[in-house]
Amino acid sequence: MAQTKVSTKYQIVIPKRIREKLEIAPGMNLHIEIVDANRAILHTKKVSVVKALRGLGKEVWKNLGGADTYLKHERAAWDG
Repeated sequence: MAQTKVSTKYQIVIPKRIREKLEIAPGMNLHIEIVDANRAILHTKKVSVVKALRGLGKEVWKNLGGADTYLKHERAAWDG
């Protein structure tokens, strides 16, 4: 794990081995995602919100017997 300090201007220096590993170059835009109160993730490429949310809640549909089964059940309830 690498360590760095925050300057009085709230700037940080990314250690050389990390810059090389992530291929970070001067002027490159970096994206920071907050994980919790003590952690953040640094992304070198913008993460698509749609891709990040893909598959979220998949287990809910499985518990309901699948989306098609659930919709058929709901539609039958409207008629009845």
